Amino acid sequence: MTADAPGARPARWRDIPRAAWILSRAFTNESRIGRRIHSRHLAQLHALAVTPFFLLITIYSTVPGYLYLDPSRTGVAVAAPRRSLRSLAGGVAVVAFLVTVGVPLSLASRLEPGYVLEVGAGVATTLCVVLLIDAMIGSRHRRQDRKRLRPLRRKIPTGERWDLMMLAQLPDTEPAAARLALTLLRTTIPPRAVVTAVAHTTELHAKYMRYGFTPARGRQLFYIVPSHDSTT
Repeated sequence: MTADAPGARPARWRDIPRAAWILSRAFTNESRIGRRIHSRHLAQLHALAVTPFFLLITIYSTVPGYLYLDPSRTGVAVAAPRRSLRSLAGGVAVVAFLVTVGVPLSLASRLEPGYVLEVGAGVATTLCVVLLIDAMIGSRHRRQDRKRLRPLRRKIPTGERWDLMMLAQLPDTEPAAARLALTLLRTTIPPRAVVTAVAHTTELHAKYMRYGFTPARGRQLFYIVPSHDSTT
């Protein structure tokens, strides 16, 4: 594996809040509800409601060194080898975070009379889950697009498998996340690795194909990183 090039530095602990916010804004901005929101303040509240979930994803991906934040701090991407033991460190960090936050909240709920805190937390959690599901569903290909892609689809080949995921760009900023993903393909992911990605939107699916990815089943695509001999 080659060394990380400038612009492909793994995110650090202090980058976690920023990366979680970018993910929240990007995913809610492309959601069905998000596309109907025209107020910037409402859009930020919408993103804030799902930020706790993306915070857990960011912690899980940052601890093993899989999450990358571009130098402009407006785009993120996750590049992770499949079935790596390093992922266990991310899982442990998430559990530790949940315990750290959950224990004080549990104690506070027992001190609060009338179950006001429990009811409020339940209503807030339900609302957040609904917004989160809407944010994660994404957009499906239209019928004519599925028909056009059908002859192009291929089975994902065997080989060393990497996942390129959580590609997210802060709305109304330059496409730094796409440049970051290209940098990861060229400098961080090893040659001949099979990189899989799942496009959250039809626009992102088309962008992946422009970068050389091959469509597979559903929203999946794959890319085989060329060897150094073929790129020189």
